[in-house]
Amino acid sequence: MWEKGCDPDMVICNCVIDALCFKKRIPEALELFREMKECGCAPNVATYNSLIKHLGKIGRMEKVYEILDEMEEKEGCSLNNVTFNYLLKFSEKPEEVPGVLERMERNGCSMCCDTYNLILRLYMKWDLEERVRHMLDEIGKSGLGPDRRSYTVMIYWLYDKGRVEDALSYFDDMTSKGIVPEPRTEILVNSMRNKLEEQEGEKQKTDLGINGKSPRLRSKKFKKTKAR
Repeated sequence: MWEKGCDPDMVICNCVIDALCFKKRIPEALELFREMKECGCAPNVATYNSLIKHLGKIGRMEKVYEILDEMEEKEGCSLNNVTFNYLLKFSEKPEEVPGVLERMERNGCSMCCDTYNLILRLYMKWDLEERVRHMLDEIGKSGLGPDRRSYTVMIYWLYDKGRVEDALSYFDDMTSKGIVPEPRTEILVNSMRNKLEEQEGEKQKTDLGINGKSPRLRSKKFKKTKAR
């Protein structure tokens, strides 16, 4: 198109870059990114975010931060929640999270519920229970949640850890606030409740013994009968 004097606009270039990245043709995507700037088709935040997403997936974090620095220097191309959510997704250690949040604040980008939930899932992945609870409190203080996603990930996380009663407590708290659970969550919760009822029934049978009497009482009766 450029050779024929029919200049592609930003939308077309962004689509081609995203398609090239999707097909793992990153070098060609970066070359088009360079050509855009040379041909007067200035990349926008969607262009940068697309490159950040795909470069981060293949571990090219040095290039990711190079692009971030360029975005910060470029006028009219502010980093947004999508940008920082990608950075958080590519975090490998808990220590990296505060740095991303500081950069986010420095760029005047406010936290949204998706970002809170993303950090919540990261702390779950790293099995940092104290930070999970702290982040859940932060979501509440922000006034943005917890939302359905927050409760859902908490319920599944606690279930996977074998803490069924805690998971059910979060479910009850969610529904008491009028938040409608996802169908799959309802199925899981019903399964948990049924399992607890079965366990309770088995426990009662064990405690009472056969014929509704404790093993101790049955033992005494047996001895008396034997003595006769």
